[in-house]
Amino acid sequence: MTPLLLTPNTVRQWLSLMTAVMLFAHITTQVGIYAFGADKHWLDVLNMDRELNLPTLFSTMLLLTAARLLMQLSKASLQESADDWTLLSRIFMFLAVDEALQIHEILILPDLRHHIHPALASTWVIPYGLVALGLLWRFRHFLTTLSAKTSNSFLCAGGVYITGAIGMEMVGSFAVRSGVIRLHSFWYGAITGIEESLEIMGLILFIHALMRQLIKQSGKQAWILKFSADPPNL
Repeated sequence: MTPLLLTPNTVRQWLSLMTAVMLFAHITTQVGIYAFGADKHWLDVLNMDRELNLPTLFSTMLLLTAARLLMQLSKASLQESADDWTLLSRIFMFLAVDEALQIHEILILPDLRHHIHPALASTWVIPYGLVALGLLWRFRHFLTTLSAKTSNSFLCAGGVYITGAIGMEMVGSFAVRSGVIRLHSFWYGAITGIEESLEIMGLILFIHALMRQLIKQSGKQAWILKFSADPPNL
Protein backbone atom coordinates (compact mmCIF):
# COMPACT_ATOMS: atom_id res chain seq x y z
CA MET A 1 0.00 0.00 0.00
CA THR A 2 1.30 3.45 -0.87
CA PRO A 3 1.93 5.41 2.36
CA LEU A 4 0.18 8.72 2.95
CA LEU A 5 2.84 11.40 2.67
CA LEU A 6 2.30 14.47 4.85
CA THR A 7 4.40 17.47 3.90
CA PRO A 8 3.83 21.06 5.07
CA ASN A 9 2.46 22.02 1.66
CA THR A 10 0.05 19.09 1.38
CA VAL A 11 -1.26 19.71 4.90
CA ARG A 12 -1.75 23.40 4.12
CA GLN A 13 -3.55 22.61 0.86
CA TRP A 14 -5.95 20.09 2.43
CA LEU A 15 -6.71 22.32 5.42
CA SER A 16 -7.29 25.28 3.09
CA LEU A 17 -9.68 23.20 1.00
CA MET A 18 -11.60 22.19 4.13
CA THR A 19 -11.78 25.86 5.15
CA ALA A 20 -13.14 26.86 1.74
CA VAL A 21 -15.81 24.15 2.00
CA MET A 22 -16.86 25.36 5.46
CA LEU A 23 -16.99 28.98 4.30
CA PHE A 24 -19.17 27.97 1.35
CA ALA A 25 -21.44 26.02 3.72
CA HIS A 26 -21.63 29.04 6.04
CA ILE A 27 -22.59 31.38 3.21
CA THR A 28 -25.18 28.85 2.06
CA THR A 29 -26.71 28.78 5.54
CA GLN A 30 -26.89 32.60 5.61
CA VAL A 31 -28.64 32.67 2.24
CA GLY A 32 -31.02 29.94 3.38
CA ILE A 33 -31.87 31.75 6.61
CA TYR A 34 -32.21 35.33 5.38
CA ALA A 35 -33.27 34.88 1.76
CA PHE A 36 -35.53 31.82 2.04
CA GLY A 37 -36.52 31.82 5.72
CA ALA A 38 -34.98 28.44 6.48
CA ASP A 39 -35.08 27.16 10.04
CA LYS A 40 -31.95 28.42 11.84
CA HIS A 41 -31.64 25.55 14.28
CA TRP A 42 -30.85 22.71 11.91
CA LEU A 43 -28.34 24.96 10.10
CA ASP A 44 -26.44 25.84 13.28
CA VAL A 45 -24.07 22.90 12.81
CA LEU A 46 -22.53 24.70 9.78
CA ASN A 47 -22.98 28.30 10.93
CA MET A 48 -19.64 29.99 11.71
CA ASP A 49 -21.51 32.48 13.91
CA ARG A 50 -22.56 29.70 16.30
CA GLU A 51 -20.63 27.67 18.84
CA LEU A 52 -20.25 23.96 19.58
CA ASN A 53 -20.51 22.97 15.93
CA LEU A 54 -18.28 21.79 13.09
CA PRO A 55 -16.43 25.11 12.49
CA THR A 56 -15.73 25.40 16.23
CA LEU A 57 -14.48 21.82 16.36
CA PHE A 58 -12.25 22.44 13.32
CA SER A 59 -10.74 25.60 14.84
CA THR A 60 -10.19 23.85 18.18
CA MET A 61 -8.41 20.95 16.50
CA LEU A 62 -6.16 23.37 14.60
CA LEU A 63 -5.24 25.13 17.85
CA LEU A 64 -4.49 21.78 19.51
CA THR A 65 -2.39 20.74 16.51
CA ALA A 66 -0.37 23.96 16.78
CA ALA A 67 0.07 23.35 20.52
CA ARG A 68 1.32 19.82 19.84
CA LEU A 69 3.80 20.96 17.19
CA LEU A 70 5.08 23.68 19.51
CA MET A 71 5.67 21.09 22.23
CA GLN A 72 7.55 18.91 19.75
CA LEU A 73 9.74 21.88 18.88
CA SER A 74 10.36 22.43 22.58
CA LYS A 75 11.65 18.87 22.94
CA ALA A 76 13.91 19.30 19.91
CA SER A 77 15.40 22.62 21.05
CA LEU A 78 18.07 23.83 23.48
CA GLN A 79 16.90 24.78 26.97
CA GLU A 80 16.71 28.54 26.42
CA SER A 81 14.53 28.38 23.31
CA ALA A 82 12.71 25.28 24.63
CA ASP A 83 11.15 27.42 27.36
CA ASP A 84 9.77 29.80 24.73
CA TRP A 85 8.35 26.97 22.63
CA THR A 86 6.77 25.46 25.75
CA LEU A 87 5.16 28.76 26.74
CA LEU A 88 3.77 29.16 23.23
CA SER A 89 2.38 25.62 23.40
CA ARG A 90 0.58 26.42 26.65
CA ILE A 91 -0.84 29.62 25.17
CA PHE A 92 -2.29 27.67 22.26
CA MET A 93 -3.70 25.07 24.64
CA PHE A 94 -5.54 27.90 26.41
CA LEU A 95 -6.73 29.29 23.07
CA ALA A 96 -8.08 25.85 22.17
CA VAL A 97 -10.04 25.68 25.44
CA ASP A 98 -11.21 29.25 24.91
CA GLU A 99 -12.38 28.43 21.39
CA ALA A 100 -14.31 25.41 22.60
CA LEU A 101 -15.84 27.00 25.72
CA GLN A 102 -15.92 30.68 24.65
CA ILE A 103 -14.19 31.86 27.82
CA HIS A 104 -13.59 35.33 26.36
CA GLU A 105 -17.35 35.93 26.26
CA ILE A 106 -17.20 36.33 30.05
CA LEU A 107 -15.34 39.59 29.46
CA ILE A 108 -18.24 41.17 27.54
CA LEU A 109 -19.68 43.88 29.80
CA PRO A 110 -22.99 45.20 28.37
CA ASP A 111 -23.12 48.22 30.70
CA LEU A 112 -19.71 49.36 29.46
CA ARG A 113 -20.83 49.53 25.84
CA HIS A 114 -22.53 52.89 26.36
CA HIS A 115 -19.24 54.51 27.41
CA ILE A 116 -16.82 53.25 24.76
CA HIS A 117 -16.39 53.36 20.98
CA PRO A 118 -18.90 51.18 19.04
CA ALA A 119 -16.04 49.11 17.63
CA LEU A 120 -15.19 48.01 21.19
CA ALA A 121 -18.72 46.84 22.03
CA SER A 122 -17.43 43.27 22.32
CA THR A 123 -15.33 44.40 25.26
CA TRP A 124 -13.20 41.25 25.35
CA VAL A 125 -11.18 42.65 22.44
CA ILE A 126 -9.62 45.22 24.79
CA PRO A 127 -7.86 42.83 27.23
CA TYR A 128 -7.13 40.27 24.52
CA GLY A 129 -5.66 42.96 22.28
CA LEU A 130 -3.43 44.19 25.10
CA VAL A 131 -2.33 40.64 25.86
CA ALA A 132 -1.51 40.10 22.17
CA LEU A 133 0.70 43.20 22.18
CA GLY A 134 2.30 42.06 25.42
CA LEU A 135 3.08 38.63 23.98
CA LEU A 136 4.59 40.19 20.87
CA TRP A 137 6.90 42.20 23.15
CA ARG A 138 7.62 39.10 25.29
CA PHE A 139 8.71 37.01 22.29
CA ARG A 140 10.58 39.76 20.41
CA HIS A 141 14.01 38.31 21.26
CA PHE A 142 12.85 34.76 20.56
CA LEU A 143 11.78 35.74 17.04
CA THR A 144 15.27 37.07 16.32
CA THR A 145 16.75 33.63 17.11
CA LEU A 146 14.77 32.10 14.26
CA SER A 147 15.53 32.42 10.58
CA ALA A 148 14.10 35.49 8.87
CA LYS A 149 11.78 33.28 6.81
CA THR A 150 10.39 31.46 9.87
CA SER A 151 10.06 34.64 11.90
CA ASN A 152 8.24 36.43 9.07
CA SER A 153 5.96 33.41 8.59
CA PHE A 154 5.04 33.44 12.29
CA LEU A 155 4.34 37.18 12.20
CA CYS A 156 2.28 36.85 9.02
CA ALA A 157 0.22 34.00 10.48
CA GLY A 158 -0.30 35.94 13.70
CA GLY A 159 -1.30 39.04 11.77
CA VAL A 160 -3.92 37.15 9.78
CA TYR A 161 -5.27 35.48 12.93
CA ILE A 162 -5.48 38.76 14.92
CA THR A 163 -7.07 40.54 11.95
CA GLY A 164 -9.83 37.96 11.99
CA ALA A 165 -10.25 37.41 15.73
CA ILE A 166 -10.03 41.02 16.88
CA GLY A 167 -10.10 43.19 13.75
CA MET A 168 -13.22 41.72 12.15
CA GLU A 169 -14.90 41.44 15.56
CA MET A 170 -14.45 45.20 15.89
CA VAL A 171 -15.76 45.76 12.35
CA GLY A 172 -18.88 43.74 13.13
CA SER A 173 -19.43 45.50 16.46
CA PHE A 174 -19.04 48.93 14.84
CA ALA A 175 -21.42 48.10 11.98
CA VAL A 176 -24.12 46.82 14.34
CA ARG A 177 -23.77 49.48 17.06
CA SER A 178 -23.72 52.26 14.45
CA GLY A 179 -26.87 50.96 12.81
CA VAL A 180 -25.19 50.21 9.48
CA ILE A 181 -26.42 46.61 9.60
CA ARG A 182 -28.63 44.53 11.86
CA LEU A 183 -27.20 41.90 14.18
CA HIS A 184 -29.41 39.19 12.70
CA SER A 185 -28.78 39.75 9.01
CA PHE A 186 -26.96 38.28 6.04
CA TRP A 187 -24.31 41.02 6.18
CA TYR A 188 -23.44 40.33 9.79
CA GLY A 189 -23.24 36.66 8.91
CA ALA A 190 -20.86 37.56 6.08
CA ILE A 191 -18.64 39.49 8.50
CA THR A 192 -18.51 36.57 10.93
CA GLY A 193 -17.70 34.25 8.03
CA ILE A 194 -14.73 36.42 7.07
CA GLU A 195 -13.72 36.66 10.74
CA GLU A 196 -13.68 32.91 11.30
CA SER A 197 -12.05 32.20 7.94
CA LEU A 198 -9.19 34.61 8.70
CA GLU A 199 -8.70 32.99 12.10
CA ILE A 200 -8.54 29.54 10.52
CA MET A 201 -6.22 30.66 7.70
CA GLY A 202 -3.91 32.26 10.26
CA LEU A 203 -3.76 28.93 12.11
CA ILE A 204 -3.12 27.01 8.89
CA LEU A 205 -0.25 29.33 7.99
CA PHE A 206 1.15 28.93 11.50
CA ILE A 207 0.91 25.13 11.38
CA HIS A 208 2.62 25.18 7.98
CA ALA A 209 5.48 27.28 9.39
CA LEU A 210 5.74 25.07 12.49
CA MET A 211 5.97 21.91 10.38
CA ARG A 212 8.76 23.45 8.29
CA GLN A 213 10.62 24.48 11.43
CA LEU A 214 10.20 21.04 12.99
CA ILE A 215 11.50 19.38 9.82
CA LYS A 216 14.46 21.76 9.87
CA GLN A 217 15.30 20.96 13.49
CA SER A 218 14.65 17.21 13.36
CA GLY A 219 16.17 16.59 9.94
CA LYS A 220 13.08 14.75 8.69
CA GLN A 221 11.85 15.80 5.28
CA ALA A 222 8.28 14.58 5.72
CA TRP A 223 5.94 12.60 7.92
CA ILE A 224 4.49 9.38 6.54
CA LEU A 225 1.39 7.65 7.83
CA LYS A 226 1.42 3.93 7.14
CA PHE A 227 -1.73 1.84 7.41
CA SER A 228 -1.80 -1.94 7.61
CA ALA A 229 -4.49 -4.57 7.76
CA ASP A 230 -5.82 -5.85 11.07
CA PRO A 231 -4.29 -9.16 12.17
CA PRO A 232 -6.49 -12.19 11.40
CA ASN A 233 -8.79 -13.32 14.19
CA LEU A 234 -7.45 -16.25 16.12
